[in-house]
Amino acid sequence: MDLGAVLVNSALAGLFASGLGILLTAPLRYVGPAFICGFAGCLSRDLFVSCGVNPNWATAIAAMVLVFVAVTIIREPTVPPVVLFSGVLPLGAASSMFSAILDLMRVSTLKGEDLNVAAIQLIASAGRVFTVSLAIVLGLGVGLAFVRFIGRKKVWEGV
Repeated sequence: MDLGAVLVNSALAGLFASGLGILLTAPLRYVGPAFICGFAGCLSRDLFVSCGVNPNWATAIAAMVLVFVAVTIIREPTVPPVVLFSGVLPLGAASSMFSAILDLMRVSTLKGEDLNVAAIQLIASAGRVFTVSLAIVLGLGVGLAFVRFIGRKKVWEGV
């Protein structure tokens, strides 16, 4: 495990999360928490993967960690959804989604054996996107349920 590479990757994920917060019109006071959540989520996922945990389970755990970090650092009665959403998006399977879109465009024009190979690649990419997305939803759901169970605070209005 190269800790330097993990920290750089986590810092870039934090920058991506804070950029998404700005793009999603988050108030300026939530850009810092979005950075911290993106950093913590990516750092925890990479550390769990380097310890031998399945990447999908590591993503679910990272989403839970992200919820706990957001609840801890935001000193308000509720945690705004923009912090959670922008913090969790760097955990997504963006490269697999992009590959699935390209494979979908290729499948419509190919024939024969090339069509079979492209269809298999499309199914594999879509499967990765589905499992990572499911892991994120599972991690967020468990984290939100735990925070609600201990009565710490609402994560956002109505939840």
